[in-house]
Amino acid sequence: MQGVTRHVPLPSGDDLHILQGVDLAVDSGEHVSIVGRSGTGKSTLLNIIGMLDKPSDGSYQIDGMDAVGLSEGKRANMRGESFGFVFQQFNIFQARTAQENVEVPLLYGAARDFWRRHEIAADMLERVGLGDRLDSYPTEMSGGEQQRIAIARALVRQPRIILADEPTGALDPDTGREVMGLLEDVARENDAALIVITHDLNVAIRADHVLTLYDGVLHAVDDPREVLVPSVSSDGLAAGTAGSVDSGGADGTGGEDRE
Repeated sequence: MQGVTRHVPLPSGDDLHILQGVDLAVDSGEHVSIVGRSGTGKSTLLNIIGMLDKPSDGSYQIDGMDAVGLSEGKRANMRGESFGFVFQQFNIFQARTAQENVEVPLLYGAARDFWRRHEIAADMLERVGLGDRLDSYPTEMSGGEQQRIAIARALVRQPRIILADEPTGALDPDTGREVMGLLEDVARENDAALIVITHDLNVAIRADHVLTLYDGVLHAVDDPREVLVPSVSSDGLAAGTAGSVDSGGADGTGGEDRE
């Protein structure tokens, strides 16, 4: 990415500038964490990387190919073939079992994967610790278990680029470490790029590179503790929260993500 911007019109007629010139280069097999306060545009950036949204300006290339100028059909095909998404809100189907949820991406894959989708989905659910919950529905499962369904679904087609938005947010610390290990293992196996948005210091420091997004621009971070400081939750567990850098969010309100 070079000079990527994103702005949206406001009812007043002015533009809200979310991204103001993002430069980002990620190689195959590289693990990058993006940190920063809510409201700075991290999810907007992740949506552009994942081709769910387009930048207002700037260039975005994947293997030298223009990812912005593609038709919607080709963009959709590339999303399905190359990207694995782990969304903060899970985005799983409540009326489908865990196994059926993980099978969904395989319905659009190669014929071999299509006919083996039951076996492939079951194997991936076993890897995330849900081998005994194949026939359970999300409403019968905890938030952490639903997050693991979402992660299994994201990885089932062995994507080249894994995008994870707070992948451990609903998990206890031990399960969170296991899930991050799984994401990293699959990334290594497939020489895939792994890009993670997180507020958790313990997750951020696992990456090869840590970046912070503020003032609409990415900045390299030598020491994530400068951006993420530990806090203690009500149950006594340490958690990472956004620190003093960009203390008020992009618009100074300190509010939640606008995007």
